[in-house]
Amino acid sequence: MKITGIVAEYNPFHMGHEYQLNKARELSGCDAVAVVMSGNFVQRGEPAIIDKFRRAEAAVHAGADIVIELPMPFSCQNAEMFAFAAVNELKKLHVTSLSFGCENEDPKMLLKIAKTQLSDTYVKILKEEIKKGISFPAAMTNALKLILGEESRDTVLSPNNVLAVEYMKSVMKQDLKWDFYPVRRMGKNHNDEDISGLFDSATAIRKAILSRSSQNISATEKSIELIEDFYEKFNGFNSLDNYVDILYYKIIDLGADGLSEIFEVSEGLNNKIYDNVYKHSTMDDFIMSLKSKRYTYSKLRRAMLNIILDIKHNDIKYFMLPNNHEYVKVLAFNNVGRNVIKHARTFNTAAINRFSDYKKNRLAAEDIPLFRLTNKSTNLYYLPFRNRETNVEYKENAVYIYDK
Repeated sequence: MKITGIVAEYNPFHMGHEYQLNKARELSGCDAVAVVMSGNFVQRGEPAIIDKFRRAEAAVHAGADIVIELPMPFSCQNAEMFAFAAVNELKKLHVTSLSFGCENEDPKMLLKIAKTQLSDTYVKILKEEIKKGISFPAAMTNALKLILGEESRDTVLSPNNVLAVEYMKSVMKQDLKWDFYPVRRMGKNHNDEDISGLFDSATAIRKAILSRSSQNISATEKSIELIEDFYEKFNGFNSLDNYVDILYYKIIDLGADGLSEIFEVSEGLNNKIYDNVYKHSTMDDFIMSLKSKRYTYSKLRRAMLNIILDIKHNDIKYFMLPNNHEYVKVLAFNNVGRNVIKHARTFNTAAINRFSDYKKNRLAAEDIPLFRLTNKSTNLYYLPFRNRETNVEYKENAVYIYDK
């Protein structure tokens, strides 16, 4: 079975995502498109604007055949860890190719960068650049320029290309013989905030949704319907600002020493975080008070989320171990997706569509650290809402979209 994999967040699902799904199917000539998607917390270091089941449902209505969850804690970590875990999940479905968005449709430079970053020469130069006290992205750019020349600069600075390179590296690291089908990004740039109604950025769409001025956003009809459904049920949308008080409580509770055990909180940053607690009323202002050449905005957002979710260095070491969970969590699927599940089962991959599937596959959910972390994070996801949900991981089933 020819299955093309896609790594996504769909925060929220929009027309650019629909375009990529259709192009991936067209370019690869596959039998099915399988998506691994961040759950309720995303790689930007924040909660998704609406929950994972609604986002996955919108994707299947628009062209995906199955959407599985990228497990916690990987969905809210750096690009390298995010990509490696995503490829690992798609591997369980035995996909044969990978499609991803990027700024050009020629993968040659992306492949050259990926191979370079896996070399000992690059690692050595990168360490030397980091010693200069500059940020990791700047050190990475400098190292690549020294090896590949100026032509690598524009390619590596694009957020989409950064992830594309990480996907390629992860495929190489896991010795997978996958084909690559890059799809050029259409419309606005990654962080553009203006709404035009055609291929708007996810950043602009989220801003419009949060301000309740989303009449002209370039989301699919089903996605808009599900966004409104979420708002009607919970009387709001989710954002990192909903967690300021929770963050401050966790900082006070952990103290400077406890903060040093949190993943992405390095020595020195723990004291800076503790010293700045309570001084700012918004998450953005608090993060900006910590920002420096060494600590980028994105890194700090992820660190704040790790504090809120209590994700420690030792947790990451455990979750990065191979085969710590031999199942995929299905969020949404259609008839073709059902065939993907059957195909995966022939390779002994368990598919969890509902909570009872754990027992059916001889898995004790409460004994699985990954399940416990996912359940805790899901409960925290709904905590800011008055009409909050609890223990959704026990109650919510994968969304099945019947194709006539």
